[in-house]
Amino acid sequence: MHIVCAVVYAILGAFQFSAALRRRRPGWHRVAGRVLVVLGLAVAFSALWMTQFYPRQPGTGELAYVFRLTFGSGMAASIILGFTAIRRGDVARHRAWMTRAYALALGAGTQVFTQGIGNAVFGTSELTTDLMLGAGWGINLAVAEYVIRRHVSSRRTSRARTKVAA
Repeated sequence: MHIVCAVVYAILGAFQFSAALRRRRPGWHRVAGRVLVVLGLAVAFSALWMTQFYPRQPGTGELAYVFRLTFGSGMAASIILGFTAIRRGDVARHRAWMTRAYALALGAGTQVFTQGIGNAVFGTSELTTDLMLGAGWGINLAVAEYVIRRHVSSRRTSRARTKVAA
C-alpha cells in the first residue's frame, strides 16, 4: 500500500505544481488535490505504521527511527495544514504546506543519492546510514523552503513594481 500510494502521489502531485494547468483546469486541480490528500495521508500514516510495527532495517539505528517518525508526522501535518489553509481560502499557505509535504514524500528518492555519496565518502556504518537518511529529507525540505520563499519574494517584488508604475 505504501509504495503504490507513494508512486501515484509522486506522479500526480507533480502536475499540481503547474501554474498553467491550475489556470486552465481549476476543477481538475481541485479533484486531483482531494485525491492527493488521501494518497498523501496514506503514504505518511503507512510510513509511521511501518516504522512502529515492522522490524528495523539492518544497518539503521535509533536515529533513523526518530527521523522516520519525525518526517512521517511532518508530512501528515503538512498535508492537513495545507488542506485547512485552502478551505479557509489561504492559497499562499496552502501552496507552502503542500510543497513541504511533497518534498518530504520525495525524500526516499533523494536518500538514494545521499546514502550512495555518504557511503562512498564516510564508509558504511549505522550512524552514516541514519544521517544520510535524514540528509535526504533535510535537503528536500531546504529546497522546498527556498522555492516557497523565492515565490513569496517574487510576488512582493512584482507588487512593488506595480505600485511604483501606478
